Amino acid sequence: MKSGVLLSLTLAVAGCKLQIIPQTPTATTLTITTTRESEGEFVVSGTTNLPDDTQLTAVALRYLELEQPIGNQEQVVYSILAYQPATVENGQWSARLNLWQVAEDGRYQEAWQPQLEDLNLSTTADPAVQFAVTLAPPQLFIARQLSLSQNAPQTIAGLRHRTPDGEPFLWSSTFATVALPSGQTTPPADLASRQNGGWGERYRLVPEPPLPYTLTPDDQRKTNAPPRPGEFLQ
Repeated sequence: MKSGVLLSLTLAVAGCKLQIIPQTPTATTLTITTTRESEGEFVVSGTTNLPDDTQLTAVALRYLELEQPIGNQEQVVYSILAYQPATVENGQWSARLNLWQVAEDGRYQEAWQPQLEDLNLSTTADPAVQFAVTLAPPQLFIARQLSLSQNAPQTIAGLRHRTPDGEPFLWSSTFATVALPSGQTTPPADLASRQNGGWGERYRLVPEPPLPYTLTPDDQRKTNAPPRPGEFLQ
């Protein structure tokens, strides 16, 4: 007689704990270089590891030292010569900046020169222009959210600055020697379209043409409404 042997298999299942190892944040990179294209025109570009479609702003600044102080303010000021938006694509960004404007008589000039002439102020311009790329506080928040959604958290301590209100923004810059404008070209045909977004100098009153007809007021009351009590003689 064969004896049946009952084999029992016992499966021991050990509990497994899923452990998520946080990613180490990578440092944000934002480089900038300048290339002179022509007189007064520059191409600024660079690389970054910010997410694609991040909206940057390229800007050119000229620092000025006023020879006469204005009230209690510091004498060192700066003028924004030009600025343009730049979008990050495949880790790169680029923008074209034209630092020169054209005066009414056709002379090339920078933005601050006619303003100081109107104010009768003398200044010494720094021979170098500061080219910078920046990421404003709202766009910085969007970039951080995109970074987190792509599982690529970043630290921005090396590039972070703060506004007077305490809001953080990114800033990377370089300096290049740029001579002041010289030479002359054809004066602009329509100067008003170049000022104040096409509105021209709105503070100047424009004379209106006279009315083509004469308005004569009626000397009698024309209505079929009953007279009001105030219209009767007292």
